[in-house]
Amino acid sequence: TAEVELSDAAFPGEYIDIFINCESDMNPDLSYSFDSSITLDIGTVTVNDPVGPDQHGYYIYDFGDSEYSLQPTYEWIEISDIGQELSSINDNGNNQDDKQVVDLPFPFTFYGETYNEITVCSNGWIAFGDSDMESFRNDYLPGPGGPSPMLAVFWDDLENGDIYAYYDESLHVYIIEWDDVETYEDGSDQTFQAILFDPLYYITPTGDGEMLLQYQEFNNTSNGNYSGGTPQHGRYCTVGIEDHWGATGLEYTFNNDYPVAART
Repeated sequence: TAEVELSDAAFPGEYIDIFINCESDMNPDLSYSFDSSITLDIGTVTVNDPVGPDQHGYYIYDFGDSEYSLQPTYEWIEISDIGQELSSINDNGNNQDDKQVVDLPFPFTFYGETYNEITVCSNGWIAFGDSDMESFRNDYLPGPGGPSPMLAVFWDDLENGDIYAYYDESLHVYIIEWDDVETYEDGSDQTFQAILFDPLYYITPTGDGEMLLQYQEFNNTSNGNYSGGTPQHGRYCTVGIEDHWGATGLEYTFNNDYPVAART
């Protein structure tokens, strides 16, 4: 028999691979050797646990994960009066989707790849590196839609409003804010921001950068029910992350569906 004891670092939703090697040489005539492995599914996931992990090791924590040290705290940082307006982004309606490539103030590692620039889109997402895409039709993550790699902050068909960027040197964070943008389908107001933390000052086990998503106005109203078949503008919004292959990622919501660990 064997006994496996888990450390306090293990928590519900995590998968742990255990590799086993057994051999005996006590009697040369009866010796044996074999290798095996098992995967342990730890605990039962509830709404009080983080979403994930994915195969790379990312988790998504929300404000309700109070038993975890990485529980985020909502503290809105308004940058519309101090940040740089991304003025080349001009999306005033149907088929006017737009984006702008901006230099990062520090190297940022995402899924093991390090980037010095990002592409900010009017439709509520960030692509790491220089992307030519302007995808308005949101999809599931990870998946074939949109750019890879991607941070979907509020990926939907959005229009109007303004987008700002600001580097807070004292906090070592870079902030992108979508200010008073609207969903194309219903004209619902949205104001949200993504905060990238400098990995040099915010150390993680994998070396990847941490991100914080904050929502001052969140109106998830675009149900995608259009006549003529396939929804033209996605289904509600998409929030999540995806790697540069489009194969690994975490989805917090798409089509108004949420995993067990996510808060609705």
